[in-house]
Amino acid sequence: MRPFTAVFALWCLYLRPVHSEQYQLLQTYNASNFFEEFRFFSSADPTGGFVEYVPFETALTTGIVTNETGLVYLGVDSTNVYTPNDQGRPSVRLESKMTFTEGLFVIDLTHMPVGCGTWPAFWTAGLGDWGKDGEIDIIENVNDARSNNAALHTAGDCAVLNSSSQTGLWKSTDCNTGHDGNQGCGTTFTEPYNYGAEFNANGGGLYAMEWRNDTIDIWFFSRDNVPDTLRDSTAIPNTKSFGTPSASFAGPCSSSFGEKFFNHTIILDTTFCGGWAGRTFGGGTSECPVSKGSTPLASCVDYVARNPKAFTDAWWGIKSLRVWEKKLHHLFQ
Repeated sequence: MRPFTAVFALWCLYLRPVHSEQYQLLQTYNASNFFEEFRFFSSADPTGGFVEYVPFETALTTGIVTNETGLVYLGVDSTNVYTPNDQGRPSVRLESKMTFTEGLFVIDLTHMPVGCGTWPAFWTAGLGDWGKDGEIDIIENVNDARSNNAALHTAGDCAVLNSSSQTGLWKSTDCNTGHDGNQGCGTTFTEPYNYGAEFNANGGGLYAMEWRNDTIDIWFFSRDNVPDTLRDSTAIPNTKSFGTPSASFAGPCSSSFGEKFFNHTIILDTTFCGGWAGRTFGGGTSECPVSKGSTPLASCVDYVARNPKAFTDAWWGIKSLRVWEKKLHHLFQ
């Protein structure tokens, strides 16, 4: 035993520790636990939308939400007629009870809300004043749009590089919430079927957001392009195999991402009109009907109030939402 012990001790002297980061599953949200793990926000819409966010009991009894088919369904009222003077069309806004700082967030959707006047969003944000703890918009656009917009919002000066290491098209590289109409630094996605009616017709897909202290990357995967490590529910995700991100936010401000993005809750909502959908209602390439002689916002509110059947497709269909965190492993070589 003595020769072996001496050789083993000598071998250990030449070993050096190597730190390896690997994701471990932190939380899975699906039809079995979604409504227990998310709070239903029921205050006034912070974006000024023509919406009434209802509590869980109301949403459940009126059929706005359900999980009976094994799918999380988050819809809106598509039955009743309202007037522009009412509070707004009933909908839901859900916020996760858990908070997160960094990680990999993957949502598997079969359907997203569509229709003139709609403003759906899937995002993470801090619990303090808007922008103070940062905001990461993963899925967002308005009205009858066909392309997703991803964006970051921060308090104070923050700019990222106009990098070519993404497939999306830059809208802005200035992330400061107080600049350029609060649009933040953002990218328009270019992959086929990434948003809206075409996303739904193609069977939905997956969105993945990797949040690190110096980079935030977002990918869209249609059903036939899902990476193997995300397709297998037991696998450990490998973001290096995901390919070029749809949106990639990095440098020079990203060196301080750890100070600008922290303690986020996950949010899913569908609002109507407001500062974005109302302002752009019927404009650009949109085919949404603007009344002659009226402002886009007024037309949007009037349309949403009086046309309940226009919102039968304004719902989220969620198969799962999974969150992984980095686990530090100690190896030797």
